[in-house]
Amino acid sequence: MALAAPTGAAEVTGEAVYQYCKACHGEQGAGGENGKYPRIAGLPASYVGKQLHDFKSRRRINKPMIPIFKHHRFDAEVIATVAGHIAAMPQPDLALWPYVPRPEALAAFDSKAAYREAGGELYADRCADCHGAAGGGDDAAGAPPLTNQYPAYLGKQIGDFAGGRRTHADSEQCAELTAVEADAVINHLVELGK
Repeated sequence: MALAAPTGAAEVTGEAVYQYCKACHGEQGAGGENGKYPRIAGLPASYVGKQLHDFKSRRRINKPMIPIFKHHRFDAEVIATVAGHIAAMPQPDLALWPYVPRPEALAAFDSKAAYREAGGELYADRCADCHGAAGGGDDAAGAPPLTNQYPAYLGKQIGDFAGGRRTHADSEQCAELTAVEADAVINHLVELGK
């Protein structure tokens, strides 16, 4: 499938470019395999575009994304087109609730209520300034929504920030969460999104 139309031919569409994405992210952008592939439908176009540029330049490494950018025409215009298409896709209901805490995370707290309370407090303290009190993100700040996203994917991203495999302006704050704290925050996000 060609991304670029010859001069004078039909314009490249987001739907056509999205054909490169659907094998992993699904027909409707819901992702899959319990978060191995994240939900991307409805994410802000500016955020999707930045991530695609970061994948292309390898500032953000993800092996399944590498072959996509070998196509000579996957340029800024094509990225903007597919990012707009993805942003316009309706968010699917991933049915993530109830979240099942990792046993070691739950064991670190005196009770399930303490675990839930810690998740809310940690989120308010470390995440809400960028991602919003309700986890809906802040497009102007470049912070994506965190609700309605697979817990396994969120956990991997927090781990990537902690391990220095992923960075952004506030990544040190993201990296401060321990695995147990991250689990409590993820539980809180699932609760926010139910």
